[in-house]
Amino acid sequence: MGVGDGALLTAVISLGNRNRKTLGFLPRAAFHQAAETGTLLAATEGTRLVGYALYGLPADRVRLAHLCVENEYRGQGVNQLLVNAISSRHADRLGILLKCRKDYGLEKMWTRLGFEPRTEVDGRGGTREPLVVWWRSHGHPDLFTGLEPTALVTAAMDCNVFADLHSSYQRTGSDETKALSAEWLTGLLELVVLPQLVDEIHAIDHVAERRTQLNALSLYWRPVLEEADHDQWVRALIEAAWEDLGLHLPRADNDLGDLAYVVQARAAGVRYLVTRDAGLLELSPVTEKICGVRILRPADSVVAIDELRRAQVYQPGSVLGTSLNTTAVPAGQEQEQLVFLNKPGGEKQNAFKARLRDFAARPDQWNRQQIVDGNGRLLATYCHGIRGDELHVPLLRVDEQHPLGATLARQLLFLLRQRCRTAGVEILLLTDPHPQRTLRAAAQEDAFQQTGTGLTALVLDRIADTAAIDAHAAALAPRLGLDLPRLQAPLPAAAASAIEHAWWPVKIADAELPTFLVPIRPKWAYELFGIPAGILSRDDRLGLSREHVYYRSPRSRGETAPARILWYASSDKTHSLSAVIGCSRLDQCVSDSGDQLYRQFKHLGVYRRSDIMESCDAHGQAMALRFSDTSLFPNAVTYRRLVQLGARYGQRINVQSVLKISPDLFHSLYEEGHQPR
Repeated sequence: MGVGDGALLTAVISLGNRNRKTLGFLPRAAFHQAAETGTLLAATEGTRLVGYALYGLPADRVRLAHLCVENEYRGQGVNQLLVNAISSRHADRLGILLKCRKDYGLEKMWTRLGFEPRTEVDGRGGTREPLVVWWRSHGHPDLFTGLEPTALVTAAMDCNVFADLHSSYQRTGSDETKALSAEWLTGLLELVVLPQLVDEIHAIDHVAERRTQLNALSLYWRPVLEEADHDQWVRALIEAAWEDLGLHLPRADNDLGDLAYVVQARAAGVRYLVTRDAGLLELSPVTEKICGVRILRPADSVVAIDELRRAQVYQPGSVLGTSLNTTAVPAGQEQEQLVFLNKPGGEKQNAFKARLRDFAARPDQWNRQQIVDGNGRLLATYCHGIRGDELHVPLLRVDEQHPLGATLARQLLFLLRQRCRTAGVEILLLTDPHPQRTLRAAAQEDAFQQTGTGLTALVLDRIADTAAIDAHAAALAPRLGLDLPRLQAPLPAAAASAIEHAWWPVKIADAELPTFLVPIRPKWAYELFGIPAGILSRDDRLGLSREHVYYRSPRSRGETAPARILWYASSDKTHSLSAVIGCSRLDQCVSDSGDQLYRQFKHLGVYRRSDIMESCDAHGQAMALRFSDTSLFPNAVTYRRLVQLGARYGQRINVQSVLKISPDLFHSLYEEGHQPR
């Protein structure tokens, strides 16, 4: 259904609200957004609504948030009809994931609908009732279905949001906030407590209410704050508020307390602050500019949850090309490296120092590296060495308090995969005995699997058909203790894309995964990929990103996701490129107004609003291509060679716009780009 079905949409919202006790509350905006994106299905009898399903499409699966049927129609197969419709619409996705409270006793129903229980997680809210994670497979080979994603969006609460959730009395407007307690958000959103909130709760005059809220604090994680000059950051925010917004702070007694939330969130590495305070919300452009902290209403947090999750996992923007530097770890630096001690993971200082000294004493076995920013601050440290046909990584740490910590974790995993590829090694093992929470989450998102020796990933540098890839992976699996899916041709697009991500840089030649040749101007080729090499360093956040977005005119050339992109870098007055330079994974195609695309994807690109508007048509519409896992060709394929190969396979090459190319042509271009010279 769409937003044009006004009466039907109103009926859906009403049905959801009447059943909010078991479904969990969703704001009206979430229903409207689902209707706009086509992820809200309604079952009707004549003109009467009898049930609905609301879902999302994160990554390569379907996440079912609401499945609801009118009381008098229950037991008549309406829920089966809705679930089957979702599977039919999204058969290319790996399957449907949902969470349901265990105490609801709906095991028989979910089993009847084709779901299997996968795992159990703690629920949200005060009771923390356990949730069962259910999975309905679409029959594709899948490395991820046994895993519940842990790359969470972390957001801090101010006192009004916390009170909305835990006050002993009903607060006006709290319904919006209570949407944050919805069970379906478990695994996607983690709310945390900052010292300012604790101070404000302690200051509550009413004894019973104060104790109620203090007791609720134990339900939440309190992140560690880095040492910083609090007053200096507050002054910077006040100055920016005047210069950028014309606001003279403090305007009220609580303004300095509000700024304390922002400064503490920055010190904790928390990028989001949730509030209903209009004055604090007004400061969001300034807090994001100065402290990297984005302020959101509760409803906006729910509506934008997938964007927020990806914004934390793939912060915009290789260490190459940025102001960050990779250096060998100097001798005698154990004390400085203590910033990476994993205290929350139970690691002891003396044991950590002893491990560092052991690595330093064996330089013939271990390559020790660290990453520092332009000011000399340590951002990451890692140690790796090759053992036979395996790359072992016994130490991998990032500064979890730094705004780029989660981004750097993902990029380091990608750099280690590239190291495997360069060395001709096909097995990557993370054996750190005290892995950080951020690294574990990044590894899980990157399809590492837990084995007896640690977190393991395959790095298969080959392009071949499904049967050959399956046989090769099956030969590696037993000695690693990996349970891998069997691959059978033809592999659907979603399954093939997931496998190519999990076993990067593998390419499955006969999969039903389309490839598009996408032209890109030299300016954007440099900003996004660092090609051609520039004199000035690229933005650190952008240069570290595993995911980006590229804008073009909205006229469709058949682009679909998932797919592959081959990038054709054109030439201009300053740079003569005219060559195919690399390959990416196409994750999403979105056509919308330039303003909406800018709001949705500004955290993933180098574009200013004016740049995006240049790509818009006369109606102000443009298309965003969201892509990830970019691999640059060692040898760019020239335009002349591109045309020659196209003619070989009967395909006329046009590099003025997006062009879908045949599997044979992709195979030849990919191999040509990787031929040794």
